Amino acid sequence: AAEACRGVMILLARPLRTGELERLHRHRYVVVPDWLTRAQTGRLQADAVAVDADSGFESAVGSVNFGTARVDTDVRRSRQCSIYPPPRNAAGSVTERDGLVSAVNGLRRELEAAALPALPRLAPFETELNYLLYPIGGHYKRHLDQPRGNSGWQRQGRRAADGGSISGGSLRRVVSFILYLNDEWEDADGGALRIFPARRREAGEGAEGEEAAVSAAVSAGSAAAAAAAA
Repeated sequence: AAEACRGVMILLARPLRTGELERLHRHRYVVVPDWLTRAQTGRLQADAVAVDADSGFESAVGSVNFGTARVDTDVRRSRQCSIYPPPRNAAGSVTERDGLVSAVNGLRRELEAAALPALPRLAPFETELNYLLYPIGGHYKRHLDQPRGNSGWQRQGRRAADGGSISGGSLRRVVSFILYLNDEWEDADGGALRIFPARRREAGEGAEGEEAAVSAAVSAGSAAAAAAAA
């Protein structure tokens, strides 16, 4: 389930099926079972533990841009460490992380090329990847992953504070992607991803849509992708 190419491990993630692409287009989210194999996710899990021991930190809530970033374990209790931008080469396995980055880039190209869900161009150098580690009792309460407003957008160009000019263009997070590395997870263990419908704009900005949430599987190798509202 993996190939070596000039010293780089390439994870062979399975392509998304037509029905999965259609579901992402229709419902703005999709769960993809067995996107990676158990063997692949096991190696990535070991790498996550190693990188966390080297450079992990407590996950925060809020916005760095607006000065509201803080650790609040009532809202979010987890640790995280960066994959891209990369950690130190001495931490964990560079080969495994390179393979994961290649697989995610392949998914980006696949989504761009698909007729549905008709996504805009996904900037190849604006991908964020992190390991998230949830302890027993860890959680992340209901939140808006892609806020509408300035905090959800990144201006192109250098920051004015650095003496550079900001162009009129901006970049937005288009797709949120989660790959589960849990091994031998069962429903009774809890911790399922819950996805709530977006607000119905025709009902007004403050009105909530239907409250029925969808619980997504979190078995090893499963991936969940959610597209930002248009």
